Amino acid sequence: MRRQWNAALLCVCGTMLFLLFACALPQLMSPRKDLPPSEMIGKTGGNVVLVASRSSEFKKALVEKLIEEVVSAGMAQKTVGVGDLNKINPSEYDVIVVISNCVAWGLERDVQMFLNRQNKHASIVLVTTSGNGGWLPDKGDRDFDAISSASKMTTVDVVVRDVLAKINARLHN
Repeated sequence: MRRQWNAALLCVCGTMLFLLFACALPQLMSPRKDLPPSEMIGKTGGNVVLVASRSSEFKKALVEKLIEEVVSAGMAQKTVGVGDLNKINPSEYDVIVVISNCVAWGLERDVQMFLNRQNKHASIVLVTTSGNGGWLPDKGDRDFDAISSASKMTTVDVVVRDVLAKINARLHN
């Protein structure tokens, strides 16, 4: 009888390890491309918005429209790839917008590490794309705004409007 319990326990542990590895594999193996850096200088003394994004057709369109709106509102903007988040100083920006994917029902590792480094006073808007657009990250005790969307070109304008509303709310708090 004890041998059967040991075998069952071994099977359960093996299955758990397999599932853990299977969920972590997309984080480690899937190549992700970042958008190239860019910068547009706004009026002196104006607000500065950092946009960090991965690259896809949807994300490129989202970032282009978002930058257009931010600049037309008189703000400066800087764009970097999500992989460069570890190099930025959040205190240099009034709002930071991070656009990334949901990977294996979680945040990308670069985004998670960035959020873990932030104090509660950083103004962060996180846009996460997922299959159906319904996944939102667990905030824990962190203070950031979260928006979720499917990567559908027909929703770009709606997402831009939502992000701009969050930016304005962060700037006027």
